[in-house]
Amino acid sequence: MVGVQGARRSLFKTFLRCVLPALLTSVVLGTFSIVDGLFIGNKVFDDGLSAINFAYPITAFVQAVGFGIGMGGSVCISLARGRGDDRAEKRYIFQTYIAMLAASVILFPALFFTSPYLLRAFGASGVVLEYAQEYTDIILYGTLFQIFGQGLVPVARNFGHNAFTMLSMCCGFATNIFLDWLFIYVMDMKLAGAAWGTFAAQAVTAVMCGAVLLRKKYRPEACFDLKKLGELLRVGVSPFGIFFSPNLVLILINKAAEMNGGTVAVAAYTAVSYVTFIAMRLIQGVGDGAQPLLSFYEGNGDARSKHAVLRYGLYATGLITVAVTLVCVFARVPLSGLFGLSAEGRAIFADALFIMILPLIAFGFMRISMSYFYAQKCNLFANIITYGEPIIVAAVVFTLPAACGLTGIWLSAPVSQVSLALLALGFLLFLLKKEREGCRAEKTEPPGEENGNDRSSR
Repeated sequence: MVGVQGARRSLFKTFLRCVLPALLTSVVLGTFSIVDGLFIGNKVFDDGLSAINFAYPITAFVQAVGFGIGMGGSVCISLARGRGDDRAEKRYIFQTYIAMLAASVILFPALFFTSPYLLRAFGASGVVLEYAQEYTDIILYGTLFQIFGQGLVPVARNFGHNAFTMLSMCCGFATNIFLDWLFIYVMDMKLAGAAWGTFAAQAVTAVMCGAVLLRKKYRPEACFDLKKLGELLRVGVSPFGIFFSPNLVLILINKAAEMNGGTVAVAAYTAVSYVTFIAMRLIQGVGDGAQPLLSFYEGNGDARSKHAVLRYGLYATGLITVAVTLVCVFARVPLSGLFGLSAEGRAIFADALFIMILPLIAFGFMRISMSYFYAQKCNLFANIITYGEPIIVAAVVFTLPAACGLTGIWLSAPVSQVSLALLALGFLLFLLKKEREGCRAEKTEPPGEENGNDRSSR
């Protein structure tokens, strides 16, 4: 009994060592995204805040590509390490770097020349469109840093550099704050200043994470392996979607808010999206920190430890979601004053935040379940959950507002997240049941069968 309790305490400490830095890193990453809005909202007001919200999905798409590749590589690397396959591990590292480089080369020209059409399609017009285009052009110059800044973080975390990845994000965050203050408040560069600050911040993170991965023991085997590349990209589709699907939701709600409430409603929703994004990134940090452990224990066949990590992740997510929800509900009026909103915008903000923050616990369950699906390589389940959200939101935001006005738009998030959390619960129970049945089958297998039939079939 003492030995079992000691093993549990050890595993729990390992869980905390992985998750706590990932939590802080995710908070910094979330705050990265709102720094520009805080400065612009208080300097350029509703037009500037709306422009940032229309432009952000393009930035987020680039970052999501980097994150998806990095997480896909990280999962494959962890599974190879769990199996003790050093050669496969080094080849996965190489494919991850090659994929990020190729994505940088392809995305810059593709998005640079299509961004004017995309911004108009999102609903930007007039001076808001001019601001959004100026911001987007500068951000896209840093496509390489955006992709490597997001992609190298999960790879470095995979090798146990949790504290260093947190430090790299904090350094980037500090850079962003200082340059936003300098460029926007001192030099009056408006949205161009915000964009250059974000550019520099991502460069700092990318360079720091790249530096720690240059160590000899992480040196990849320079061998292009199409099969391994395809494998990590398939795994990366789901984390890409987790990162980017909120921005598909952002695009849909922006469009609906513009149609039903004008620029002031878009500005209010921008501020709401910043607050909810930080909350979601905090929850995502639990899943990101648990993912290497889940993949490692799946790789070495330790189902007991894998299930314990899942339980710890669910407990941590539950506590965080309850705390964050209470803070947002009771502090929503003071929070509305942080973004330079007009009086009408503040009233819309308070109502929208109250509605959109309530299903946070459903979001938390959904996200930790996704990390478990990664470890199991259940890409179909993960993709259904990931890409189901914008589909449900689209169905809601273009039907309910006719009867409920702006409230119908804000209800799209609770409806989609609760529905998908229930679906994730069904998938998770199915996988756990399947694992239990597999364990019972192994225990009841006749002696000698493994040594005979299994070996002859390999």
